[in-house]
Amino acid sequence: MSGLRVLMYHKVSESETDFLTVSVQQLHQQLIWLKKKFTIITLGDLTQALKDGKSLPINPLLITFDDGYLNNYTLAYPIFKQYKIPFSIFLVSSFIGKKVKYDNQEQLFLSESQLIEMQDFAQYGFHSSEHKHLMDLTPDDWGNEIEKCLSELNKLKISIDPVWAYTYGGFPKKNKSLFDKLKLAFKNNNIHCAFRIGNRINKLNFKEPYALQRIDIRGNESFLKFKLKVKFGKLF
Repeated sequence: MSGLRVLMYHKVSESETDFLTVSVQQLHQQLIWLKKKFTIITLGDLTQALKDGKSLPINPLLITFDDGYLNNYTLAYPIFKQYKIPFSIFLVSSFIGKKVKYDNQEQLFLSESQLIEMQDFAQYGFHSSEHKHLMDLTPDDWGNEIEKCLSELNKLKISIDPVWAYTYGGFPKKNKSLFDKLKLAFKNNNIHCAFRIGNRINKLNFKEPYALQRIDIRGNESFLKFKLKVKFGKLF
């Protein structure tokens, strides 16, 4: 099972499930299995490996959440703490501590005090300022967007790793010149790597650290499907 696996979660619910939401029961079941099968690393482990060229441990796996929903604190965090498993959350700077109409519903997001409390098991990365699709912005605005997100989140009393997760998984993957411009904007802001979706396992030579792939974890899929996706990635 060589390669780096990066899992992408969003929300956790007491019992409801959908393509963005796993239940508490599912998360327990998944983490127990993951802890047996993989070496779960942190964002810091990954950035250190990219910076210093150090090898990651055998069967490395990184667990990430996007957006920073309040349920990451109320429901997910106690479970990760119970199993002593690290996880990461990619934050939208304008959502911190607010109730936001997002995905056509009012949703609560993590506060600074909750982010501070979770730092024993949670690490943080960047996920835009307002959750706009990167490809809806002009290339000339990419640098400003990155700078704004970093400026706002770096005011918080938490440590944030220099890692970005693309909103909606979107980036200029079919246009080399635009991708080079985006990578330059990241490098100018000391962002070491960025995550897309892709649903594949990353080879450990990391030929393109600004397009690392994640496997999306969906609550409306079976435990068998979960295990197959994590083991093998996208098969077709």
